[in-house]
Amino acid sequence: MGKHFSSQELYKLRNSIPLDVLIKKELNIPSKISEGYFRFLCPLCNEFQTAINTKTNLGRCFRCEKNFNTIDMVMIWQNTGFIDSVKYLKTIRPVQLKSKIFSTAYAASLNSSSLSSNHFLLSLFRCTAVIEAIAIEPFFDQLIPLCF
Repeated sequence: MGKHFSSQELYKLRNSIPLDVLIKKELNIPSKISEGYFRFLCPLCNEFQTAINTKTNLGRCFRCEKNFNTIDMVMIWQNTGFIDSVKYLKTIRPVQLKSKIFSTAYAASLNSSSLSSNHFLLSLFRCTAVIEAIAIEPFFDQLIPLCF
């Protein structure tokens, strides 16, 4: 039996979908901000002693000492195998805005009122002279005026 997915495909799925967005918006795993850090319910021990390293896009549970990438998280949370988890992640089309990547579902959920209330996103959009989009989505028109 040959390989089903190339190493480049797997690398992209592990790194192009931010783990916090996958957890909160795609998988609907309970999460919160605590002590300035994004915390998620560990799917193994059901504790919030977790954090995400945004540089490596890995989640970590400090109680059960397990690391999670996007594929691991889908496999455990949805109780699916590797192949089905990869196929699921391939259905999540990332939208890239300059150096920040959001999943399509997360970006589409944004509207102008939520953008203006979120200082980080507003700063990102205003400071970005050119938006490079991988996929043109219905919300794209709402983002353009914020850049000028």
